[in-house]
Amino acid sequence: MTTIAVSAFIAALLGSAHCAAMCGAFACAAADVAPGQWARLRASATYHAGRLASYVALGAAAGAVGARLDAAAVVRNTVRPAGVAAGVVLILWGAGRLLAMSGARLPRVPAPRIAARLMSAGLRNVAKRPPRVRAAALGLLAPLLPCGWLYAFVASAGATAAPITGAAVMAGFWLGTVPALAVVSLGLHAALGHARRFVPLVTALALIAVGSLTVVHGLRGGVSTHHAHSSLPVAP
Repeated sequence: MTTIAVSAFIAALLGSAHCAAMCGAFACAAADVAPGQWARLRASATYHAGRLASYVALGAAAGAVGARLDAAAVVRNTVRPAGVAAGVVLILWGAGRLLAMSGARLPRVPAPRIAARLMSAGLRNVAKRPPRVRAAALGLLAPLLPCGWLYAFVASAGATAAPITGAAVMAGFWLGTVPALAVVSLGLHAALGHARRFVPLVTALALIAVGSLTVVHGLRGGVSTHHAHSSLPVAP
């Protein structure tokens, strides 16, 4: 599943202008909590460290859920259900974005209200904290934003069916998003101007590509497991 982790990094890097649009306000807020250029850089680094911690935790949890799904599935010796299911979700998500680009009207799934409540409560609790504490909190709370792009890769992490590998997938995703968010937090929005035009297409194609890869790994993993079991000697 190392291939999926690398693919997550590349896809996130190519579609990172999407992250700049969704999380850019958070990145800017984290950098602006302290006066002075070095203080801004330290606060920004703390924000990204908080994002890394929360993303890795999400990936590990998703990998654990995927492992339980594979272990409980009746067809576990034929396919890896977690990988196939996650891959199909990614492909459908990417296809939906392509349809939306063509003008098709698709139903929107509202963000869970509990996420908004947790976000508001967290921001209130750290409002008067030191700058770097606030920056870290903003990073830790970032997964509560209604970002389908993020949770598409959480699905990829679940496809690994292993907490450590799932965490690695989300670490790769995080690393791919850092450059664009760093550019935005430093006030260089114009640098992303031309890239923004291609964001919908790039993100859609990236989701379909990573989803296809995830399905292939799910099928190969199941076939390999099946062959491994069938090659075992049978006791007389």
